[in-house]
Amino acid sequence: MNIKLADLERRNGEPLPFKATLDEVDLKSRHHEIRGMTPVEAEGEAVQLGNLYYVTGKMKADVNFICARCLNPFTHHASVSFSETFAPEDDPILGEDEDSDILPLEGDEIELDALLQEDFLLAMPTFPLCEDDCKGLCPTCGVNRNEVSCSCTNERIDPRLAGLADFFKDSK
Repeated sequence: MNIKLADLERRNGEPLPFKATLDEVDLKSRHHEIRGMTPVEAEGEAVQLGNLYYVTGKMKADVNFICARCLNPFTHHASVSFSETFAPEDDPILGEDEDSDILPLEGDEIELDALLQEDFLLAMPTFPLCEDDCKGLCPTCGVNRNEVSCSCTNERIDPRLAGLADFFKDSK
């Protein structure tokens, strides 16, 4: 989706609302943890204030993942806010601060697709969990510890420190 700068200039500071749909196939192929998703619906507004152009809004989609701990599939209802600021390429504000979040404009349009895709993908978890307190699978018997408690002892002792366990048996 592209927003023409001329349209924003004609509005004299009034926001220009927009709606867009991002390609879910492309997004899925760029994030290895995404197993499936609904189309990403983006809604927002763009406005010109002085020499700067502001684009803000929100994206929504249902994203399917596999939990990294218990391996159960789950759906994450993603709601991602975005906010981008643009300035003409020759604007001196771009040269003032190298760490600025202001993006240079190339041409007479704001190209949103790549930026919205990047914002959406950066908001997706790299280690997806079905619940924040997911207990995962038992490393010994493999049972899902969210559903069943097992009696396995999963005490891990560093082999370099195993000799200390014998040392403290006598002090009990």
